[in-house]
Amino acid sequence: MHHGFAGIGCEVKNIFIDWKHKDKTGLLCKKLKKIIESFKPDFVFSYGWWDVGINIEALLDILNEKGIFHAYWAYDDPGCFDCISLPVARRSGAVFTTAKEYIDEYKNRGIDAYLLLHACYKPQNNRALFQRDFKHDIILLANNYNSYENPGVFKYRIHGINNVLKPLVENNFDIKVWGLWWTDWNRIYVLPGALYGGTVKKGKETPVYSSCKIALGFQSVGTSKTHFSVRTFEAMGFGAFHLSQYSPALENYFMKGVHMEWSKSADETLEIVKFYLKNDTARERIALKGQKEVEEKHTVEHRAKEVLDIVKNYI
Repeated sequence: MHHGFAGIGCEVKNIFIDWKHKDKTGLLCKKLKKIIESFKPDFVFSYGWWDVGINIEALLDILNEKGIFHAYWAYDDPGCFDCISLPVARRSGAVFTTAKEYIDEYKNRGIDAYLLLHACYKPQNNRALFQRDFKHDIILLANNYNSYENPGVFKYRIHGINNVLKPLVENNFDIKVWGLWWTDWNRIYVLPGALYGGTVKKGKETPVYSSCKIALGFQSVGTSKTHFSVRTFEAMGFGAFHLSQYSPALENYFMKGVHMEWSKSADETLEIVKFYLKNDTARERIALKGQKEVEEKHTVEHRAKEVLDIVKNYI
């Protein structure tokens, strides 16, 4: 997201503070205070998951002490509304959520909230970055979120695996999957090892999407009209033909058969894949229209401008 702010002319300081170890001497707090005093930001923007050893209270205490406006992007809504979003939202000047349905949930708690969708960060013409090592008819770049410990949270994710991924695996299509936990036997679905490509570092996805014919996608939420995976924007923005499991949000922002395709069943998935693997012209036409739609409406620069248009009313 910091690329988005920089892209529209903001001076940005992107800070990583390793809070994983207890800050017994207060060195991390001192370091952050020193950076803030030197940079003098108009506001601080943070986002996403923090509950993995990150001392979010220490950060918020410092911002409060310095009188700096804090905007938080709760992009894990709606699934993590109570455990991740609310603790930060209660202490922030404004909150942005990917789930429009939850704006009233925040406002009912006295918290100012606004809609902010995920987006694509695309630094260059990514279609030029074809790499033979990633050349497959079908790829999936996703994490295998479907643990036995909490299957209810990942119910729609499992729906996607059963209706999009499994039928293609079982019918021996040329497919490769990258991401976490696909060969982990603690998961409800375990991918055959020969189809697993390992992990891809964030920011290095371009050749994966640029070297395939069809890029699959999953959605974690099947009820929201605004929340869908950031991978949707990335796959389309990088110029891939995108096939995802259906969600109301996809239908709200894109046109089936024009910008992308989506499937509601295993049979429909097989029908779509067989058709587009045989019809290069139709597949490429949709990929280009989808890419154009993302570039015109759904980049990190678009999102940064949306944030600034709101935050400027507070600072």
